[in-house]
Amino acid sequence: MTDPPDSETPALADFIGTRDSFLVVRDPQLSKTGSQARAQLRSLPFLAQFGLRHVAHPGIYDNGLRLVEYDLMANENLRANGVRNVEFPLIHYVSQEMLTGELRDRERTFDDQDVVRRLLRKRPEGVPYVLVTDTSTPRMPRHTQKPGKSFIDEFECTVTEYKGLLKRYLQYNLHSDLPLSSTQNLYFHQISAHHKQAGLKASTIPALFDYTEIPADSPAWDPLYYLIREDVEQVLEDYSERIREALRSWTEWGPTQEIANSMLDALERVDFEENRLDDYRYRHQENT
Repeated sequence: MTDPPDSETPALADFIGTRDSFLVVRDPQLSKTGSQARAQLRSLPFLAQFGLRHVAHPGIYDNGLRLVEYDLMANENLRANGVRNVEFPLIHYVSQEMLTGELRDRERTFDDQDVVRRLLRKRPEGVPYVLVTDTSTPRMPRHTQKPGKSFIDEFECTVTEYKGLLKRYLQYNLHSDLPLSSTQNLYFHQISAHHKQAGLKASTIPALFDYTEIPADSPAWDPLYYLIREDVEQVLEDYSERIREALRSWTEWGPTQEIANSMLDALERVDFEENRLDDYRYRHQENT
């Protein structure tokens, strides 16, 4: 039986049980494109638990809401400007289609294999480089010529499954009432555990965002402040759609509309003003 992770010294390599600093984390959610593309960043709240704050991912994933704070270097910038200014440790989100140039839209081709190769050469020895991708055998055909060979055959690395890591983390560190089948985003499980401890319903995602019931110290309030600070000047006629889009990179298919409606109701109640949100949040807490 695997020993429980040591949450007092949160190092991802220790948690996985490896000495490698190049880590490939497979999350099949990254393979979805077009209208199916969502929740590509669902692993980021988990990875952020290990002190990893420098992140590279496609700009299209950045939908105007950060459920955790991180420093972003968009993949598009790396392709255009090189990797000289990249800081490590680094989390890098790249799908197999982005590694081979098979992913295209009307304006561009996503081809990140040269970027990944340079990062692998540039990273300081022993400093984590975490590649989040949708396959356990990522290929860079321009650099790895042998058919069927993955570039991980050239570099010492550990390949692991994101779902397994999250399941183990929840088992030892968090008492969430959410089933893993409802979401693989640690952020929602953290809220569930918090609400469960407060004696509230915590087994469905919509219940986590009932702003008439949740405690003032719940992490579920944080997205409202982010939306006010970052987005109040861009309030659309259909702001519910704006919030749904902001949640897109974090939530799998499911109750996104219900979350958006709850957030919009709370924001409208305080007229999109931060000081009024503070008043509502803490006055409501005094009355519960």
